[in-house]
Amino acid sequence: MSRHWTQDEIRWLRANVGRTDLQSASRALGVPLVDIEKKIREIQAESAEAVGARKPPATLREATRELSQARKLFEKGMEHFHRREMEAAARCFTELLEIHPDERELIDRARTFLAVSKNGKKEREKPLRGPVEIYHAAVIEKNRGNCLRALELVQSSNGQGDPDGRLAYLAACCLALNGRNAEAIASLREAIAASDQNRIQARLEADLAPLRHEPLFESLVGRH
Repeated sequence: MSRHWTQDEIRWLRANVGRTDLQSASRALGVPLVDIEKKIREIQAESAEAVGARKPPATLREATRELSQARKLFEKGMEHFHRREMEAAARCFTELLEIHPDERELIDRARTFLAVSKNGKKEREKPLRGPVEIYHAAVIEKNRGNCLRALELVQSSNGQGDPDGRLAYLAACCLALNGRNAEAIASLREAIAASDQNRIQARLEADLAPLRHEPLFESLVGRH
């Protein structure tokens, strides 16, 4: 007899396919390994069909509409995130990644906040291991309004393991929110030097609003 899967179980599997091994999934859900394997095959087949069926936007109007829908989904996820509703936030970010994989403006940020949402309920006292964990912990602190603690975490990395400039970018946001504009611009310059994607993101970043009228900020990010 086929096993009856609840929506919560299916949602958990979708979110964790490729992120956990079969044995861990079996233990987490209390489901026999054979059933886990079968359901994952079904999910992967459905995902492949969805990707194959998805057509790129044929017109500028369609592309604009899809971007608008993606932004609304991202904003909804952020609303849940700021209310500490991590499971709801993770669902929004996961849906965005699945339905709008071509919206590069939002995809990287959605992945970041998805990871933070999933880690948000974990024990905060365990030692941080490496720049990725430091970054996620610092994002959580910043969004709680603890910018100074976020800066401490970023600085604890000593500038190591930041090839895409994400730590420097986060530091720029925290510094700007604390009115330390000169330091924020210096950190943003470092982030942009590491990855030009940070320049694009900075143009839309609400946390960097205090820098908008700084000539050095405009010279760094350019105009829209």
